[in-house]
Amino acid sequence: MLAKDPIAEYPFSQAALWQRCLDLQPALDRDAALLAPRGVTPARIAQFKADTAEFGDMDPDTVMQQQGVTVTEDKDAVRIALETAMQQVLGIIASQDDPRSARYKRFGASSITAMSDAKLHLGATMLTKQGRRYLPEYAGVGLTEAMLAAIDAQNAAFVEFLADRREAESTRAGATQARIRFANGLYRQLVQLCAAGEAYWRLTDAAKAAEYVVNPGVAADAA
Repeated sequence: MLAKDPIAEYPFSQAALWQRCLDLQPALDRDAALLAPRGVTPARIAQFKADTAEFGDMDPDTVMQQQGVTVTEDKDAVRIALETAMQQVLGIIASQDDPRSARYKRFGASSITAMSDAKLHLGATMLTKQGRRYLPEYAGVGLTEAMLAAIDAQNAAFVEFLADRREAESTRAGATQARIRFANGLYRQLVQLCAAGEAYWRLTDAAKAAEYVVNPGVAADAA
């Protein structure tokens, strides 16, 4: 059975979760001896600090999102380069044959910008194959082997980029899921530690109890 993608359990951003875990640590250090009988041992506090530090070293979710945007922009640039090379050749063919004619359509490429990535690759492959086959017929209107070779080069770069993009997307997705799982575990620790501290101070010191509210921003808004 395929594992389901993790769902974030924390009610705020990952950056806010990390900051809240940092903010809680001084109160835990101060109250360590008082909370030890309630299960908040020094080892548990040390683990919480270590996990908080590790979480801070991970790339945040905003970085992952920006990487996705960058990959999309790079893909658009590579695709445009291939489309441009193909349109140059199709323009030469169209100067001799009507785009609605069978002679033009035998090159197998039309509406380039509307093609899927897979169809664009196949269209470029067909265009160079037919271009070389009928090169003598269009040499007089400007078609050259160099133009067809340029399509081959751009097509190869396009295919290589698509493969690299799939690998990068898979890696990025795995990192994002791992970060969410780690954040969920850190959030559970936060909730448990806050519950212990808040319960200890609730009836004796409201200010110290407030230091153990999981999400102070929500508590302040509610108040």
